[in-house]
Amino acid sequence: MSLQRFFAALAAACCALAASVNAMAQEVVLEGFKFADTATVHGQPLVLNGVGISSVLSAKSTIVGFYLPRKQTTAEAALSEKGPKRIQFYMARDVSARDLSNAMLDRIRQNVPTEEFAANIIQTAQLGTVFGNRQKVLKGDLVMVDYNPATQTTEFSLNGAKIGETIKGEAFFPMMMKIWIGPKVRGSTRDALLGGPQKS
Repeated sequence: MSLQRFFAALAAACCALAASVNAMAQEVVLEGFKFADTATVHGQPLVLNGVGISSVLSAKSTIVGFYLPRKQTTAEAALSEKGPKRIQFYMARDVSARDLSNAMLDRIRQNVPTEEFAANIIQTAQLGTVFGNRQKVLKGDLVMVDYNPATQTTEFSLNGAKIGETIKGEAFFPMMMKIWIGPKVRGSTRDALLGGPQKS
C-alpha cells in the first residue's frame, strides 16, 4: 500500500470512529432502553435532564427520563421550569393499566399538598382514565407525557399514538413530575432524574 493510500485509509478510519463516538454521545441507555440527549416538543428543543429507574408499583416498573428547556439539578428548579416539557418512560415489565394509573394517583397524593390535590381533582380523575379500556401496558411500551405552555395542556401518547383526554391546567404537569421527583420518592430515582448517576 502506498503512503498516500495508507493516510487516506487512516483518515477514513478516524472519521468512522469519530462518528461512532458522536452517535454514542447522543443517547443514554439504561436497562437496555434508549433516551436521546435532546427532543423537540411543541417546536422547542429540550435537553435530557436525567434518566432513572422507578419502582412505582413496589418493583422495578418504569425507566423514566425528563426533558426540560435547560438542565436543572434541584426538584424545585425542575418543577418551576417554564416552556414545553416531556416525561418519557418505558415499561420495565407488564403491568395492569389500572394498577399503573392507580399507582400514579397514589404517588401524586403522597407528594403534593392536600390543597393542591383538591384544586386539581378533575385533572387527576382524567389521569385515572388515560389508559382507557386497555388491560395491560406491556414491557417495552413507550409512554410520553408532553406539556404545551401555549395551551397549558398535557397530552399522553403510547408508542407514538395519543391516548386519553388532553388534560387542561398549568398545575397538572408539575404534579406528574412529582410522581418521580416528589419529596416522598426514593432518593436514587429523584437524584438520577436531576442529573445524578443512573443506578441499576
